[in-house]
Amino acid sequence: MSINKYIYFFILFLIYNINVASSAQLLSHKATYNLNIQNIKDNSFLEGGQGQTFFEIVENCDGWNIKEDYVLIYQLPNQKTANSFSSYSTFENFLGTNHSFELNEKSQFSGEKSYQGFIEKNKKGISGSIISSSIKKLNFKKNILFPIEHLLELIKTAKLGKKILTKKVFFGNEDEEFIKIVSAFIGQIRNTTLKGVKNLDGKMVWPIKVAFYREKSKQENPEYEIYLEIDDLGVVHSYKVDYGNFEIKALLEKFELLPKTTCK
Repeated sequence: MSINKYIYFFILFLIYNINVASSAQLLSHKATYNLNIQNIKDNSFLEGGQGQTFFEIVENCDGWNIKEDYVLIYQLPNQKTANSFSSYSTFENFLGTNHSFELNEKSQFSGEKSYQGFIEKNKKGISGSIISSSIKKLNFKKNILFPIEHLLELIKTAKLGKKILTKKVFFGNEDEEFIKIVSAFIGQIRNTTLKGVKNLDGKMVWPIKVAFYREKSKQENPEYEIYLEIDDLGVVHSYKVDYGNFEIKALLEKFELLPKTTCK
């Protein structure tokens, strides 16, 4: 099991400011989320856990730089603990044609992992490479979306009052299964439950459930699900990752707007 699976999927919903005309601007900001493991089932090896996620997104002259660091401390039987640390960064250009990523992870469950890669779209399809101890070539069909494309379609779908969106999406935070079938179920917009965070009090949010499936899986049940509360600026007020035998609940603690890079 690798808890870092949720990180990049969560990033996708944090970073965009979508207006009524459905054009997009990146909201540069920092956010800190407190993490708690909850709803632990009897078949889980966990007894609890806490941590934090530190997220940063900055718009530069060519696209968006995103970085998220997290630490999670698991509570195990017999008063033992285990730690996981991860740093994940990406860049994606404004045209949605180039995407690069880098992951560095150290976990007492899954060991150490470190790699970087890039992927781009051209007339023939989608190709790229992932680099760790060796170089692995990546090739995909054109019907796969990059994360920005997917998020834009999701928010556009919500603004149009539609309730369901299902797409194939490329994610770079897993070095074996890059493609997920992502089904989003969008609820009715409502008042945020978040209190005491500057610039976010009184905002309206969409509750969205996002289910992730293996690309070639025939199973009806998803690998896991994420439940989000997201406002019209693309900021996630809270989220929950459901792994089946336990959940990770994240609440926004600190929020800071960041200036865009000045471009000539």
